[in-house]
Amino acid sequence: MNEVSVVDRAKQALSIKYTESELSSLAKKFSDVSEIKDDDDCSLVKGACREFQSVRVSIEKAGKAARDDANKFSKAVISEQKRLLGIIVPEEDRLKELRNKAVREAAEKLKNEEARKDAIHNNIAVIRAYSEDLFGMNSDEIKRILDIALSVDISESEFQEFTDNATIAKNAVVTKLEAAYKERKEFEVQKEASDKIAAEQAAQQAELDKKAAELKRQEEKLQAEKRAEEEKKLAEERAEAAKVRKEKERLEQEARDKETADRLAAEEEADQAKQEAMRPEKEKLEDWLKKLRFIDGVSLSDESLASIQTEVLEHLNKLSIDYIERVKAL
Repeated sequence: MNEVSVVDRAKQALSIKYTESELSSLAKKFSDVSEIKDDDDCSLVKGACREFQSVRVSIEKAGKAARDDANKFSKAVISEQKRLLGIIVPEEDRLKELRNKAVREAAEKLKNEEARKDAIHNNIAVIRAYSEDLFGMNSDEIKRILDIALSVDISESEFQEFTDNATIAKNAVVTKLEAAYKERKEFEVQKEASDKIAAEQAAQQAELDKKAAELKRQEEKLQAEKRAEEEKKLAEERAEAAKVRKEKERLEQEARDKETADRLAAEEEADQAKQEAMRPEKEKLEDWLKKLRFIDGVSLSDESLASIQTEVLEHLNKLSIDYIERVKAL
């Protein structure tokens, strides 16, 4: 089977109710539509897209059914399908883009419209905010805000369809500020009067307090003089008692010092008597210890034995000296 016969078969198998000329006519049917200006144009484009979609879907369905005969025939059908679709799809895509563009423009228009309304609502909110947070303000501060609110120009060019809303908001704010100003002013006048009375009462009380303080100061002075006299007398009594106590301590210390001196003298006298009694025997023992240093050694030829004898004699000499010192120390 050659390529031409396959194409012919594909055309026969692709059984659709539209001829090629009809499809060409359909592709050109809306070629004069280049932009969407109004709702009628939008409806026209939407209808055209639906019509193209209906034809396209019909061709695609026919092509899918015909592809099942055989692989080679299926390729020819697909090729024919693409060829036929190539006639109308570009136009469909063009119209879709017109439709999408119109949708984007409508969305942008809606976004701009919402932004415009939000800006106006924000301006009205600013007007309403003039009457908020008045707590703690004095009448001058409220009057300044009232003057600002009164100076707000409600123009139709700025507030457009919300001009009435802005006017209502301004009137409400001005009414509230005027009431707040009146109330605060009355309060300040009353407070000024009450403060004046309070100041006069405070001055009277201060004078009374001054007199009371003077009386108290005089009383405290008398009490202080009395306490000073008592403390002086008590100090003199304490000084006399301290003098007596000091004299007593001196006599007691002299007695203790005499007792200690007598005891040390007795101990020294007893020690001297003991030393005198021991003197003969100490001299006798010292003479004996001195003789240990003059003991003669024996004649020895063995060096080891001679070394021992020498060591003993040296030890006896050292013992003699050490013990003589101990005897003298007694």
